[in-house]
Amino acid sequence: MEPLSALGVGIVYSPSLEPLIEGEGDLINVLEIEPQHYWIKQSGHSPSYHLDDRAFERILHWPQKKIVHGVGIPVGGSLGLDDGQMAPFMESVSRLHPEWVSEHLAFLRADSPQGPYHTGFLLPPLQSLETVRMAVQNIRQFKSNLSVPFAFENAPNYLRPMPQELPDGEFLARISDEADCGILLDMHNLWCNERNGRQPVRDVLASLPLDRVWEIHLAGGDDYRGYWLDAHSGLVPEKLIELCFEWFPKLPNLKAIIFEIIADYITAKSIDIETLLRQLQVLQELWKCHGRNAPDTLDDKVNLCPAREHRDLPKPVDWEQALGLLVNKRPPRNDLQVRLSDDPGIGVLQQLVVSVRSGMFVDLLTLSYRFMVLHLGEASVWEIMEAYWNQTFPDPFAAEEARRFAEFIRDRELPVPHLNEVLTYEVASLESLKTGKETVVDFSCHPVTLLEALSVGKLPDQLPLGRYEVVVQP
Repeated sequence: MEPLSALGVGIVYSPSLEPLIEGEGDLINVLEIEPQHYWIKQSGHSPSYHLDDRAFERILHWPQKKIVHGVGIPVGGSLGLDDGQMAPFMESVSRLHPEWVSEHLAFLRADSPQGPYHTGFLLPPLQSLETVRMAVQNIRQFKSNLSVPFAFENAPNYLRPMPQELPDGEFLARISDEADCGILLDMHNLWCNERNGRQPVRDVLASLPLDRVWEIHLAGGDDYRGYWLDAHSGLVPEKLIELCFEWFPKLPNLKAIIFEIIADYITAKSIDIETLLRQLQVLQELWKCHGRNAPDTLDDKVNLCPAREHRDLPKPVDWEQALGLLVNKRPPRNDLQVRLSDDPGIGVLQQLVVSVRSGMFVDLLTLSYRFMVLHLGEASVWEIMEAYWNQTFPDPFAAEEARRFAEFIRDRELPVPHLNEVLTYEVASLESLKTGKETVVDFSCHPVTLLEALSVGKLPDQLPLGRYEVVVQP
Protein backbone atom coordinates (compact mmCIF):
# COMPACT_ATOMS: atom_id res chain seq x y z
CA MET A 1 0.00 0.00 0.00
CA GLU A 2 1.06 3.58 -0.63
CA PRO A 3 2.25 5.72 2.31
CA LEU A 4 -0.56 7.33 4.30
CA SER A 5 -1.35 10.99 3.76
CA ALA A 6 -0.80 13.47 6.57
CA LEU A 7 -4.29 14.78 7.35
CA GLY A 8 -3.90 17.07 10.36
CA VAL A 9 -6.43 17.91 13.08
CA GLY A 10 -10.07 16.85 13.00
CA ILE A 11 -13.17 15.89 14.95
CA VAL A 12 -15.56 12.97 15.09
CA TYR A 13 -18.37 14.02 12.77
CA SER A 14 -21.88 14.61 14.07
CA PRO A 15 -24.64 16.59 12.33
CA SER A 16 -24.89 18.66 15.52
CA LEU A 17 -21.30 19.82 15.01
CA GLU A 18 -21.78 21.01 11.44
CA PRO A 19 -21.90 24.72 12.41
CA LEU A 20 -18.41 24.30 13.89
CA ILE A 21 -17.16 22.46 10.80
CA GLU A 22 -18.63 25.05 8.44
CA GLY A 23 -17.25 28.05 10.28
CA GLU A 24 -13.74 26.79 11.01
CA GLY A 25 -12.43 24.89 8.00
CA ASP A 26 -8.84 25.99 8.67
CA LEU A 27 -8.83 24.35 12.10
CA ILE A 28 -10.68 21.17 11.07
CA ASN A 29 -8.73 19.32 8.39
CA VAL A 30 -10.26 15.86 8.64
CA LEU A 31 -13.57 14.26 9.68
CA GLU A 32 -13.73 10.89 11.40
CA ILE A 33 -16.94 9.06 10.50
CA GLU A 34 -18.53 6.39 12.69
CA PRO A 35 -20.64 4.76 9.97
CA GLN A 36 -22.97 2.64 12.11
CA HIS A 37 -24.71 5.82 13.28
CA TYR A 38 -25.87 6.35 9.70
CA TRP A 39 -27.26 2.89 9.03
CA ILE A 40 -30.88 1.83 9.29
CA LYS A 41 -31.70 -1.56 10.78
CA GLN A 42 -34.54 -3.45 9.11
CA SER A 43 -36.13 -6.03 11.41
CA GLY A 44 -36.92 -9.28 9.64
CA HIS A 45 -35.26 -8.20 6.40
CA SER A 46 -32.18 -9.36 4.56
CA PRO A 47 -29.79 -7.64 4.55
CA SER A 48 -30.41 -6.44 8.10
CA TYR A 49 -28.93 -2.98 7.54
CA HIS A 50 -28.90 -0.42 4.78
CA LEU A 51 -27.12 2.90 4.55
CA ASP A 52 -29.06 6.12 5.05
CA ASP A 53 -28.36 7.69 1.67
CA ARG A 54 -29.31 11.18 2.85
CA ALA A 55 -26.86 11.01 5.76
CA PHE A 56 -23.97 9.84 3.57
CA GLU A 57 -24.70 12.54 0.98
CA ARG A 58 -24.58 15.08 3.79
CA ILE A 59 -21.23 13.75 5.01
CA LEU A 60 -19.74 13.76 1.52
CA HIS A 61 -20.79 17.39 1.12
CA TRP A 62 -17.92 18.39 3.42
CA PRO A 63 -14.57 18.89 1.67
CA GLN A 64 -12.38 17.55 4.48
CA LYS A 65 -10.63 14.21 4.07
CA LYS A 66 -12.39 11.31 5.79
CA ILE A 67 -11.38 8.49 8.15
CA VAL A 68 -13.76 5.63 8.94
CA HIS A 69 -13.88 4.49 12.57
CA GLY A 70 -16.04 1.45 13.35
CA VAL A 71 -18.08 1.28 16.54
CA GLY A 72 -19.78 -2.10 16.08
CA ILE A 73 -17.25 -4.66 14.80
CA PRO A 74 -14.54 -4.72 17.49
CA VAL A 75 -11.59 -7.04 16.94
CA GLY A 76 -10.96 -8.25 20.51
CA GLY A 77 -13.65 -10.92 20.87
CA SER A 78 -13.64 -14.71 20.60
CA LEU A 79 -16.79 -14.66 18.44
CA GLY A 80 -14.82 -13.00 15.65
CA LEU A 81 -16.14 -10.22 13.45
CA ASP A 82 -19.86 -9.50 13.27
CA ASP A 83 -20.61 -10.85 9.79
CA GLY A 84 -23.99 -9.08 9.69
CA GLN A 85 -22.27 -5.69 9.84
CA MET A 86 -19.38 -6.35 7.48
CA ALA A 87 -21.26 -5.78 4.20
CA PRO A 88 -22.72 -2.35 5.18
CA PHE A 89 -19.38 -1.41 6.72
CA MET A 90 -17.55 -2.15 3.49
CA GLU A 91 -20.17 -0.23 1.54
CA SER A 92 -19.62 2.70 3.90
CA VAL A 93 -15.87 2.52 3.26
CA SER A 94 -16.49 2.39 -0.48
CA ARG A 95 -18.63 5.53 -0.39
CA LEU A 96 -16.43 7.59 1.93
CA HIS A 97 -13.00 6.77 0.43
CA PRO A 98 -11.15 7.01 3.75
CA GLU A 99 -7.39 7.22 4.09
CA TRP A 100 -7.56 4.33 6.56
CA VAL A 101 -10.05 2.39 8.69
CA SER A 102 -10.01 1.65 12.42
CA GLU A 103 -11.92 -0.36 15.01
CA HIS A 104 -11.77 -0.99 18.74
CA LEU A 105 -9.65 -3.59 20.47
CA ALA A 106 -12.61 -4.71 22.59
CA PHE A 107 -15.59 -7.05 22.43
CA LEU A 108 -19.29 -6.28 22.08
CA ARG A 109 -20.77 -9.80 21.93
CA ALA A 110 -20.60 -12.76 24.27
CA ASP A 111 -21.82 -16.32 24.00
CA SER A 112 -24.47 -18.00 26.15
CA PRO A 113 -26.47 -21.24 26.11
CA GLN A 114 -29.20 -19.32 24.27
CA GLY A 115 -26.73 -18.00 21.69
CA PRO A 116 -24.65 -14.84 21.27
CA TYR A 117 -25.91 -11.56 22.70
CA HIS A 118 -24.80 -7.92 22.64
CA THR A 119 -23.22 -6.71 25.84
CA GLY A 120 -24.44 -3.12 25.51
CA PHE A 121 -21.00 -1.54 25.77
CA LEU A 122 -17.52 -2.08 24.34
CA LEU A 123 -15.80 -4.24 26.96
CA PRO A 124 -12.07 -4.86 27.60
CA PRO A 125 -10.68 -8.25 26.54
CA LEU A 126 -8.56 -10.38 28.83
CA GLN A 127 -4.91 -9.42 28.21
CA SER A 128 -3.47 -12.88 27.57
CA LEU A 129 -1.39 -14.45 24.81
CA GLU A 130 -4.47 -16.38 23.70
CA THR A 131 -6.34 -13.11 23.27
CA VAL A 132 -3.38 -11.72 21.31
CA ARG A 133 -3.61 -14.62 18.85
CA MET A 134 -7.37 -14.24 18.62
CA ALA A 135 -7.21 -10.47 18.00
CA VAL A 136 -4.49 -10.92 15.39
CA GLN A 137 -6.69 -13.40 13.53
CA ASN A 138 -9.64 -10.98 13.64
CA ILE A 139 -7.51 -8.09 12.40
CA ARG A 140 -6.11 -10.14 9.54
CA GLN A 141 -9.63 -11.08 8.50
CA PHE A 142 -10.69 -7.41 8.69
CA LYS A 143 -7.69 -6.37 6.60
CA SER A 144 -8.49 -8.99 3.96
CA ASN A 145 -11.75 -7.16 3.22
CA LEU A 146 -10.14 -3.74 2.88
CA SER A 147 -8.27 -1.90 0.16
CA VAL A 148 -7.00 0.69 2.68
CA PRO A 149 -4.84 0.24 5.82
CA PHE A 150 -6.29 -0.81 9.18
CA ALA A 151 -5.56 0.34 12.73
CA PHE A 152 -7.01 -0.74 16.07
CA GLU A 153 -7.91 1.57 18.96
CA ASN A 154 -7.02 0.89 22.59
CA ALA A 155 -10.18 1.00 24.71
CA PRO A 156 -10.56 2.26 28.30
CA ASN A 157 -10.37 -0.42 30.98
CA TYR A 158 -12.04 0.26 34.33
CA LEU A 159 -11.11 -3.16 35.78
CA ARG A 160 -8.17 -3.98 38.01
CA PRO A 161 -5.43 -5.95 36.20
CA MET A 162 -5.77 -9.70 36.60
CA PRO A 163 -2.75 -11.53 38.09
CA GLN A 164 -0.47 -12.69 35.24
CA GLU A 165 -2.23 -10.53 32.61
CA LEU A 166 0.03 -8.86 30.05
CA PRO A 167 0.75 -5.20 30.89
CA ASP A 168 -1.34 -2.74 28.87
CA GLY A 169 1.52 -1.55 26.67
CA GLU A 170 2.90 -5.00 25.92
CA PHE A 171 -0.59 -6.25 25.03
CA LEU A 172 -1.04 -3.48 22.43
CA ALA A 173 2.51 -3.86 21.12
CA ARG A 174 2.25 -7.61 20.55
CA ILE A 175 -1.02 -7.29 18.64
CA SER A 176 0.16 -4.47 16.37
CA ASP A 177 3.41 -6.31 15.64
CA GLU A 178 1.90 -9.72 14.91
CA ALA A 179 -1.08 -8.33 12.95
CA ASP A 180 1.17 -5.86 11.07
CA CYS A 181 -1.29 -2.99 11.45
CA GLY A 182 -1.46 0.55 12.73
CA ILE A 183 -2.46 1.88 16.13
CA LEU A 184 -5.14 4.46 16.80
CA LEU A 185 -3.78 5.58 20.14
CA ASP A 186 -6.48 7.04 22.35
CA MET A 187 -4.44 9.11 24.76
CA HIS A 188 -7.45 9.93 26.92
CA ASN A 189 -8.18 6.21 27.33
CA LEU A 190 -4.60 5.69 28.52
CA TRP A 191 -5.03 8.66 30.85
CA CYS A 192 -8.23 7.11 32.26
CA ASN A 193 -6.50 3.78 32.77
CA GLU A 194 -3.64 5.36 34.71
CA ARG A 195 -5.96 7.45 36.88
CA ASN A 196 -8.04 4.35 37.59
CA GLY A 197 -5.06 2.27 38.75
CA ARG A 198 -3.68 0.62 35.63
CA GLN A 199 -0.31 1.06 33.90
CA PRO A 200 1.07 4.64 33.76
CA VAL A 201 0.76 6.34 30.37
CA ARG A 202 4.52 6.86 30.01
CA ASP A 203 5.17 3.17 30.63
CA VAL A 204 2.60 2.20 27.99
CA LEU A 205 4.13 4.57 25.45
CA ALA A 206 7.63 3.27 26.19
CA SER A 207 6.40 -0.24 25.33
CA LEU A 208 4.83 0.65 21.98
CA PRO A 209 6.25 0.62 18.45
CA LEU A 210 5.77 4.37 18.03
CA ASP A 211 6.19 4.04 14.24
CA ARG A 212 2.82 2.29 14.14
CA VAL A 213 0.89 5.15 15.77
CA TRP A 214 -1.01 6.69 12.85
CA GLU A 215 -3.78 8.46 14.68
CA ILE A 216 -4.43 10.01 18.09
CA HIS A 217 -7.75 10.47 19.89
CA LEU A 218 -8.07 13.18 22.53
CA ALA A 219 -11.11 13.93 24.66
CA GLY A 220 -12.34 15.05 28.05
CA GLY A 221 -13.95 13.01 30.80
CA ASP A 222 -15.77 13.11 34.10
CA ASP A 223 -15.46 11.80 37.65
CA TYR A 224 -17.78 9.01 38.71
CA ARG A 225 -17.49 7.37 42.13
CA GLY A 226 -13.73 7.84 42.22
CA TYR A 227 -13.19 6.75 38.59
CA TRP A 228 -12.28 8.95 35.66
CA LEU A 229 -14.58 8.14 32.74
CA ASP A 230 -13.83 8.41 29.04
CA ALA A 231 -17.08 10.33 28.57
CA HIS A 232 -16.12 12.59 25.62
CA SER A 233 -17.76 15.26 27.72
CA GLY A 234 -15.48 18.27 27.57
CA LEU A 235 -12.03 19.66 26.93
CA VAL A 236 -8.79 17.68 27.06
CA PRO A 237 -7.25 17.83 30.57
CA GLU A 238 -4.31 20.25 30.74
CA LYS A 239 -1.94 17.65 32.20
CA LEU A 240 -2.75 15.29 29.33
CA ILE A 241 -2.01 18.08 26.83
CA GLU A 242 1.39 18.55 28.52
CA LEU A 243 2.08 14.83 28.19
CA CYS A 244 1.19 14.99 24.50
CA PHE A 245 3.67 17.83 23.91
CA GLU A 246 6.29 15.58 25.51
CA TRP A 247 5.54 12.48 23.41
CA PHE A 248 4.14 13.64 20.05
CA PRO A 249 7.59 14.72 18.79
CA LYS A 250 8.54 11.03 19.07
CA LEU A 251 5.75 9.88 16.70
CA PRO A 252 7.25 9.75 13.18
CA ASN A 253 4.17 8.42 11.35
CA LEU A 254 1.37 10.34 13.04
CA LYS A 255 -1.16 11.33 10.36
CA ALA A 256 -4.15 12.73 12.30
CA ILE A 257 -5.19 14.07 15.71
CA ILE A 258 -8.93 13.70 16.36
CA PHE A 259 -10.86 15.57 19.06
CA GLU A 260 -13.86 13.68 20.43
CA ILE A 261 -16.77 15.49 22.07
CA ILE A 262 -20.44 14.58 22.29
CA ALA A 263 -22.50 17.53 21.11
CA ASP A 264 -25.03 17.28 23.96
CA TYR A 265 -22.26 18.06 26.46
CA ILE A 266 -21.44 21.30 24.67
CA THR A 267 -24.90 22.57 25.60
CA ALA A 268 -25.09 20.86 29.00
CA LYS A 269 -21.73 22.31 30.11
CA SER A 270 -22.21 25.68 28.39
CA ILE A 271 -19.04 25.28 26.30
CA ASP A 272 -19.03 28.24 23.91
CA ILE A 273 -17.67 28.29 20.37
CA GLU A 274 -14.61 30.35 21.35
CA THR A 275 -13.60 27.69 23.88
CA LEU A 276 -13.90 24.95 21.26
CA LEU A 277 -11.84 26.99 18.82
CA ARG A 278 -9.10 27.48 21.40
CA GLN A 279 -9.05 23.72 21.97
CA LEU A 280 -8.66 23.09 18.24
CA GLN A 281 -5.87 25.68 18.08
CA VAL A 282 -3.99 23.82 20.84
CA LEU A 283 -4.36 20.59 18.86
CA GLN A 284 -3.00 22.36 15.78
CA GLU A 285 0.07 23.30 17.84
CA LEU A 286 0.41 19.67 18.87
CA TRP A 287 0.19 18.67 15.22
CA LYS A 288 3.05 21.00 14.29
CA CYS A 289 5.39 19.33 16.79
CA HIS A 290 4.74 15.68 15.88
CA GLY A 291 7.74 13.69 14.72
CA ARG A 292 10.35 16.39 15.46
CA ASN A 293 12.43 14.14 17.68
CA ALA A 294 11.82 10.85 15.93
CA PRO A 295 14.91 8.83 14.96
CA ASP A 296 16.05 8.98 11.35
CA THR A 297 15.99 5.19 11.04
CA LEU A 298 12.53 3.76 11.57
CA ASP A 299 11.93 0.24 12.84
CA ASP A 300 8.37 -0.90 13.51
CA LYS A 301 9.44 -4.19 15.06
CA VAL A 302 8.88 -4.57 18.79
CA ASN A 303 11.69 -5.80 21.02
CA LEU A 304 9.58 -8.01 23.27
CA CYS A 305 10.83 -10.86 25.40
CA PRO A 306 9.24 -14.25 24.75
CA ALA A 307 6.13 -14.51 26.89
CA ARG A 308 5.08 -17.57 28.82
CA GLU A 309 1.51 -18.85 28.62
CA HIS A 310 -0.14 -18.54 32.03
CA ARG A 311 -2.47 -21.43 32.65
CA ASP A 312 -4.08 -19.70 35.63
CA LEU A 313 -5.67 -17.08 33.40
CA PRO A 314 -9.22 -17.80 32.24
CA LYS A 315 -10.07 -18.59 28.65
CA PRO A 316 -11.12 -15.51 26.65
CA VAL A 317 -14.56 -16.99 25.99
CA ASP A 318 -15.11 -17.53 29.74
CA TRP A 319 -13.92 -13.98 30.44
CA GLU A 320 -16.37 -12.58 27.88
CA GLN A 321 -19.29 -14.59 29.24
CA ALA A 322 -18.52 -13.49 32.80
CA LEU A 323 -18.06 -9.81 31.99
CA GLY A 324 -21.04 -9.64 29.62
CA LEU A 325 -23.39 -11.11 32.21
CA LEU A 326 -22.09 -9.02 35.11
CA VAL A 327 -22.28 -5.65 33.34
CA ASN A 328 -25.90 -6.50 32.49
CA LYS A 329 -26.56 -7.15 36.19
CA ARG A 330 -27.02 -10.91 35.93
CA PRO A 331 -26.09 -12.76 39.15
CA PRO A 332 -22.68 -14.51 39.13
CA ARG A 333 -22.88 -18.22 38.32
CA ASN A 334 -19.32 -19.53 38.67
CA ASP A 335 -16.03 -18.81 40.42
CA LEU A 336 -14.72 -16.44 37.73
CA GLN A 337 -17.92 -14.42 37.78
CA VAL A 338 -17.83 -14.23 41.58
CA ARG A 339 -14.21 -13.04 41.50
CA LEU A 340 -14.94 -10.44 38.85
CA SER A 341 -18.04 -9.20 40.68
CA ASP A 342 -15.79 -8.03 43.53
CA ASP A 343 -14.03 -5.57 41.22
CA PRO A 344 -15.54 -2.07 41.77
CA GLY A 345 -15.00 -1.41 38.08
CA ILE A 346 -17.93 -3.75 37.37
CA GLY A 347 -20.26 -1.20 38.96
CA VAL A 348 -18.84 1.49 36.65
CA LEU A 349 -19.48 -0.67 33.58
CA GLN A 350 -22.98 -1.51 34.79
CA GLN A 351 -23.76 2.19 35.06
CA LEU A 352 -22.38 2.82 31.57
CA VAL A 353 -24.64 0.11 30.11
CA VAL A 354 -27.63 1.54 31.97
CA SER A 355 -26.81 5.04 30.73
CA VAL A 356 -26.68 3.88 27.13
CA ARG A 357 -29.92 1.90 27.32
CA SER A 358 -31.91 4.54 29.23
CA GLY A 359 -30.58 7.22 26.88
CA MET A 360 -31.99 5.32 23.91
CA PHE A 361 -35.48 5.36 25.46
CA VAL A 362 -35.41 8.98 26.56
CA ASP A 363 -34.07 10.17 23.20
CA LEU A 364 -36.31 8.11 20.89
CA LEU A 365 -39.47 7.63 22.98
CA THR A 366 -39.31 11.08 24.55
CA LEU A 367 -43.04 11.82 24.67
CA SER A 368 -43.95 8.33 25.90
CA TYR A 369 -41.30 8.55 28.61
CA ARG A 370 -42.60 11.94 29.79
CA PHE A 371 -46.18 10.68 29.68
CA MET A 372 -45.32 7.74 31.95
CA VAL A 373 -43.33 9.92 34.36
CA LEU A 374 -46.16 12.47 34.63
CA HIS A 375 -48.69 9.72 35.45
CA LEU A 376 -46.61 7.19 37.38
CA GLY A 377 -43.61 9.08 38.74
CA GLU A 378 -39.96 8.77 37.78
CA ALA A 379 -39.19 5.99 40.30
CA SER A 380 -41.95 3.76 38.89
CA VAL A 381 -40.81 4.34 35.31
CA TRP A 382 -37.25 3.46 36.32
CA GLU A 383 -38.54 0.18 37.81
CA ILE A 384 -40.28 -0.59 34.51
CA MET A 385 -37.06 0.02 32.60
CA GLU A 386 -35.09 -2.18 35.00
CA ALA A 387 -37.66 -4.96 34.58
CA TYR A 388 -37.15 -4.74 30.82
CA TRP A 389 -33.36 -4.79 31.12
CA ASN A 390 -33.51 -7.81 33.43
CA GLN A 391 -35.25 -9.91 30.81
CA THR A 392 -33.56 -8.65 27.62
CA PHE A 393 -30.01 -8.04 26.50
CA PRO A 394 -29.20 -4.78 24.71
CA ASP A 395 -29.65 -4.11 21.03
CA PRO A 396 -26.82 -2.04 19.56
CA PHE A 397 -29.19 -0.02 17.37
CA ALA A 398 -31.21 2.55 19.27
CA ALA A 399 -34.32 2.42 17.09
CA GLU A 400 -34.61 -1.35 17.51
CA GLU A 401 -34.09 -1.08 21.26
CA ALA A 402 -36.83 1.57 21.42
CA ARG A 403 -39.23 -0.58 19.38
CA ARG A 404 -38.69 -3.58 21.68
CA PHE A 405 -39.19 -1.45 24.79
CA ALA A 406 -42.43 -0.05 23.34
CA GLU A 407 -43.74 -3.60 22.90
CA PHE A 408 -42.76 -4.39 26.49
CA ILE A 409 -44.68 -1.36 27.79
CA ARG A 410 -47.78 -2.23 25.76
CA ASP A 411 -47.82 -5.74 27.20
CA ARG A 412 -47.81 -4.36 30.76
CA GLU A 413 -51.08 -2.44 30.16
CA LEU A 414 -50.06 0.47 32.36
CA PRO A 415 -52.77 2.77 33.81
CA VAL A 416 -51.84 5.65 31.50
CA PRO A 417 -54.70 6.64 29.17
CA HIS A 418 -53.71 6.99 25.49
CA LEU A 419 -50.15 5.78 26.22
CA ASN A 420 -50.32 3.09 23.55
CA GLU A 421 -51.31 5.69 20.96
CA VAL A 422 -48.35 7.90 21.84
CA LEU A 423 -46.05 4.87 21.71
CA THR A 424 -47.45 3.88 18.33
CA TYR A 425 -46.91 7.43 17.07
CA GLU A 426 -43.26 7.54 18.17
CA VAL A 427 -42.45 4.06 16.83
CA ALA A 428 -44.19 4.99 13.55
CA SER A 429 -41.94 8.07 13.36
CA LEU A 430 -38.87 5.81 13.63
CA GLU A 431 -40.25 3.42 11.02
CA SER A 432 -41.02 6.29 8.69
CA LEU A 433 -37.38 7.37 8.86
CA LYS A 434 -36.34 3.83 7.93
CA THR A 435 -38.73 3.29 5.05
CA GLY A 436 -39.21 6.82 3.75
CA LYS A 437 -42.97 6.14 3.68
CA GLU A 438 -45.95 7.76 5.37
CA THR A 439 -47.72 5.97 8.21
CA VAL A 440 -51.19 6.66 9.61
CA VAL A 441 -51.69 6.43 13.39
CA ASP A 442 -55.16 6.37 14.99
CA PHE A 443 -55.89 8.43 18.11
CA SER A 444 -58.98 8.33 20.36
CA CYS A 445 -58.24 11.85 21.62
CA HIS A 446 -57.18 15.10 20.02
CA PRO A 447 -53.55 14.27 19.08
CA VAL A 448 -52.20 17.78 18.72
CA THR A 449 -53.45 18.80 22.15
CA LEU A 450 -51.84 15.76 23.76
CA LEU A 451 -48.55 15.77 21.84
CA GLU A 452 -47.96 19.50 22.19
CA ALA A 453 -48.50 19.33 25.96
CA LEU A 454 -46.08 16.40 26.29
CA SER A 455 -43.51 18.22 24.15
CA VAL A 456 -43.21 20.85 26.90
CA GLY A 457 -43.36 18.29 29.71
CA LYS A 458 -46.97 18.78 30.81
CA LEU A 459 -50.29 16.98 30.74
CA PRO A 460 -53.05 18.76 28.79
CA ASP A 461 -55.61 20.70 30.87
CA GLN A 462 -58.44 19.36 28.71
CA LEU A 463 -58.26 16.54 26.20
CA PRO A 464 -61.11 16.32 23.66
CA LEU A 465 -62.06 12.73 22.80
CA GLY A 466 -62.99 11.47 19.35
CA ARG A 467 -61.62 9.60 16.35
CA TYR A 468 -58.53 11.14 14.80
CA GLU A 469 -55.78 10.15 12.40
CA VAL A 470 -52.22 11.43 12.31
CA VAL A 471 -50.19 11.06 9.13
CA VAL A 472 -46.55 10.48 10.08
CA GLN A 473 -44.21 11.61 7.30
CA PRO A 474 -40.49 10.78 6.96
